[in-house]
Amino acid sequence: MDSRPDQSQQTDLEVGPAPRNIEGALWMLASGATFTVFLTLSKVQSATFDPGFLAFWRSGVALIVVIPVILQQGWSVMKIHQPGLILLRSLFGTLGFALGFYAVSDAVGLPLSEFNAISFSRAMFVTFLAAFILKERVGVHRWGATIAGCVGVMIMMQPQLGISLGMVLALSAAFCLAGAITLVKSLTRLHRPVTLLIWANLLSSILLLPLAILTWPDVAPSVIDWSWIGLMGVCGVTGQYFYIRGMSVGDASFLSPIDYMRLPMAALVDWGLFHMLPGFWTWVGTAIIIGATLYITIREQRLRRLSAPPL
Repeated sequence: MDSRPDQSQQTDLEVGPAPRNIEGALWMLASGATFTVFLTLSKVQSATFDPGFLAFWRSGVALIVVIPVILQQGWSVMKIHQPGLILLRSLFGTLGFALGFYAVSDAVGLPLSEFNAISFSRAMFVTFLAAFILKERVGVHRWGATIAGCVGVMIMMQPQLGISLGMVLALSAAFCLAGAITLVKSLTRLHRPVTLLIWANLLSSILLLPLAILTWPDVAPSVIDWSWIGLMGVCGVTGQYFYIRGMSVGDASFLSPIDYMRLPMAALVDWGLFHMLPGFWTWVGTAIIIGATLYITIREQRLRRLSAPPL
């Protein structure tokens, strides 16, 4: 599951990036579709099981899936250099996806498409956290895009009409996941992606175990229930891997817009299974957030190419 491109991939990138971008786009589309299935299964299962119980098994199943990787690559893949940051990253990530489980749960009832739309605010939070945690220099353009993203979130949530619990949970989840992403940017300097993936699921399983025990169902899940829960966990870790794989073979400026396909995918599920669609202002706010994110992504990619030394 090592997401670093091999020598043949690097050669392809040097000859012509277009074929690699097409491959990356396919990985990103697969990631979006898999995450949509993951969220759908989470929402459907939450009618029977507590979201805390489901969140634990999302990490537990993912941990089981990566065990063969540990056996194949040896225990050296578990070696870490910054245990404090690894733990903090897991705290952010665990809280983020646990809040997401509750946001889309049957009890709270936030539509999947609305949850995905609010999740796009992560880019805005990453800019803020990178400036204050990683001490990155953030220019006027990035701050401007961040402010535009804030405006998009406010339009989407329409606080003057009242903010629902689902919106608060989704926005909190986006902030926590942005914290995890920000720390990953620092941790990848000394750790392989597969190492971070293993530790993330291991620590999340440990952190969520008490919640799973407290919310354990009175009636034991049936074989069919366990099958759906297992599929949900597999979709979660598979979607994560597809995303990493896609970003590793293509340009971020080309692939970032494809991640937004999660919104129409989720809207299709909302319309087909739950007979609901996001309102007009949700689409307007989402368009602003996407536009601001695309602007800064494309701009920074161009600046990176201009500053790169000639071959």
